[in-house]
Amino acid sequence: MNLFDALDKIPREQTALIDDKTSYRFSELCNAAQALAPHLDGARLVINSADLTDALKLMVAADGCADAIALIPPSSDLDVALPLLSLVEPDVVFSREEGVAANLGEDIQVVTRVEDIVQRGPSRSDGVASAPTDWIMATSGTTSTPKLVTHNLASLTRTTRPDIKRGSPQVWGLLYDFNRFAGLQVVLQSLLSGACLLAPLQEDSLDAQLHFLASNGCTHLSATPSMWRKVLMSPESAALPLLQITLGGEIADDLVLTNLGRAYPEARISHIFASTEAGVGFSVTDKRAGFPASFLTEPPSGIGLKIEDDRLFVRNEQVSSRYLGDRGAISDGGWVDTGDSVEQDGNRIFFRGRASGVINVGGNKVHPEEVEHVILTHPDVEMARVFGKPSPVMGQLVVAEIVPAAGAPETLKKDVMHFLRERLQKHMVPFSLKTVHALSMNAAGKLNRKA
Repeated sequence: MNLFDALDKIPREQTALIDDKTSYRFSELCNAAQALAPHLDGARLVINSADLTDALKLMVAADGCADAIALIPPSSDLDVALPLLSLVEPDVVFSREEGVAANLGEDIQVVTRVEDIVQRGPSRSDGVASAPTDWIMATSGTTSTPKLVTHNLASLTRTTRPDIKRGSPQVWGLLYDFNRFAGLQVVLQSLLSGACLLAPLQEDSLDAQLHFLASNGCTHLSATPSMWRKVLMSPESAALPLLQITLGGEIADDLVLTNLGRAYPEARISHIFASTEAGVGFSVTDKRAGFPASFLTEPPSGIGLKIEDDRLFVRNEQVSSRYLGDRGAISDGGWVDTGDSVEQDGNRIFFRGRASGVINVGGNKVHPEEVEHVILTHPDVEMARVFGKPSPVMGQLVVAEIVPAAGAPETLKKDVMHFLRERLQKHMVPFSLKTVHALSMNAAGKLNRKA
């Protein structure tokens, strides 16, 4: 089944999307997709735009008839965007980014409005692709140059619940960029369940976005733990009528799970493990950090889990085994190295942090996330970021930045350092600690770890 066929089962007059300008019914979305589909038959389509409304029309139109749909996040850095666009070998590019059209071949149709897409040639007689449409997504590129991973609709929706009767009353909020894996998961879950999707302006302040979500009755919301911490700091968060809270993209610790449970006692809380390469792995709904060790022997349906050298591996055979353009292997025999360090404590597996982010202090390895988790247990700290600073003697030193909570004392830095010395091994205690007004997030909604 393709995306259009799935949406065609939803009552047409239900609202599919509300953005900052207007609302769109499923009928309008499906009608627009039907008009576009003949122009995308057999095409390789790139969506390089922040315009969700037009992007949705293209996704619904293209899935099942186009050869590929590639979501390339808009970027002002053409040196990053253009190589990704070229790897897709597109026929049609929807983009409003300056310089994209001028740097692509004349045989590629670049449009700034979906209405400008024109017929490229004869369509297939049946209008159906010979194989499922490829969905191509870019990795975050936080630790290296972004790469492209190929999915299909089945792999993207492996854990999606297309229960229209149950989903129709739901109202999903979108705080993620829909061009990225986590954002697309929210979009597809909302659409396929017949829910309403709220799309606030991404360039608005978080307070403004939360006001928009609350004003439109948002019941389901997904964000990274770092973003949830910011949500809880906003006065607008109290008005959110949440029934489902989802965390992903970063380690969900007990503190943030507990605080969310207190703020939204009626909400179901789940944290998921997923990545662009591995797809959606599993979700945990018991409001505890980590995941049950039983998942290693009895994994959630459709995947496999194992630990080797203290790193978590996920098997998901629905995802491509290599990056697009033959830019290296994603998996070995179907097993994807997640790059996450884990450890087992009794019947629980806990995430320690990204293996690539380890700080080497005189031969002692420090995971920034572990130090952050301890810092965040201090009652006068709202957010924290830990990173390594080069040292000619020790190799690296641990450095921390903290956002004070409202009413924090002037002695906060001294208090926190004393707090940490009592709870951390000596090599894990920050060499220096700085207070800041805020901590930035990257395009994926995660804490920006680049010093």
